Amino acid sequence: MNDVEQLIIDKLTGQIGEEDDQRLSALIARHQEVEQLWQQMQQVYAMRKAVSFDKFNVDNAWQAIQKRVNIPEPVAEPVTDTVAIPVRRTQPVWLRYSVAAAIIGIIIVSVFFIANVNRSQSVAGKSIQIKLANGNIVHTSAQDSLGGWMQRARNANVDPGAWNTLMVPAGKSYAFQLADGSRVWLNAVSELRLPLLFTRRERLVDLKGEAYFKVAHNASQPFTVLVNGLTVKALGTAFNIRSYNKEHTYISLLNGSISVENASGDRIILSPGEAVVVADRNGELQKASFDEATVLGWMQGMYYFSNEPLQHIAVVAERWFDIDVQLKDPSLAGLHFSGAMDRNKPVNTFFNMLASSGDIRYEIADGKVAIFRK
Repeated sequence: MNDVEQLIIDKLTGQIGEEDDQRLSALIARHQEVEQLWQQMQQVYAMRKAVSFDKFNVDNAWQAIQKRVNIPEPVAEPVTDTVAIPVRRTQPVWLRYSVAAAIIGIIIVSVFFIANVNRSQSVAGKSIQIKLANGNIVHTSAQDSLGGWMQRARNANVDPGAWNTLMVPAGKSYAFQLADGSRVWLNAVSELRLPLLFTRRERLVDLKGEAYFKVAHNASQPFTVLVNGLTVKALGTAFNIRSYNKEHTYISLLNGSISVENASGDRIILSPGEAVVVADRNGELQKASFDEATVLGWMQGMYYFSNEPLQHIAVVAERWFDIDVQLKDPSLAGLHFSGAMDRNKPVNTFFNMLASSGDIRYEIADGKVAIFRK
């Protein structure tokens, strides 16, 4: 195990010192490979807890998988999903971190399979879709590269600057890279309209649902997200947007700076740690603070809720587990709960947790959850 891996494990287990914590943060900020390793190991750590492993050892996992798949040294950097014409790259410096990221990626797939053996077949059968500018539909999955549909778009002579629509169904999520090097994570039941290449004076995308953006800096070509009547502008920064139908829009800034403008022309500039909350398309822009772990929990498969009405929790459960949730008593909608929803565990695990409150009981049949007052 190398020094960086040990720092990450110390961070995840709460044993890291202040100096090492600052050192790790600097490495994550400066090196993309270290950032990828950090994200992957966070996921593995969460998955380990989800399937109740007593102990997780990175070195042992690495050795076991290396023997099984006979991976030679060195290993090339894992391919990142991309919406860009491929560019030849030189040999990466951080080969060790790339190997670790690749191996941990395999562990994640294995653990994800174990944790989801009880999930409904309807979730597994749904695919992520890309509707090309010419109307053709391309099917993909969370593990597939976008290179295939890019090639199909080029073969069909699709205008590189025209809008294509990437659609993520219930029960899925998807991470990929845009043509400019910006990275996007899309949550379930989300759509992103985007071009193959950014050929205009601004890099423009259109969002429905939830996404986390890590924008590549380019001062001469601002990055703009259109969402629910709002215009979000950034140069090089990281922020999360949640804007589902019939829900408030939340825009949370992690670093850098963004401006948010509504249809009336009202404009607000955010600093890191600040958020904007908007009730509807023509609503007032309201500043708020936010908890980073709660806002970004969905990227690790976790939804945290505090004193939240059951009616909204049910909507999120439908989105995450691709299952119909029915409240059999109208008074149930106003019941409030606090807790966490883990999309990597079977759906009944979550509803068992809710039912443990003593206020409700539930039944699952034919892809539907019926909730009754106890």
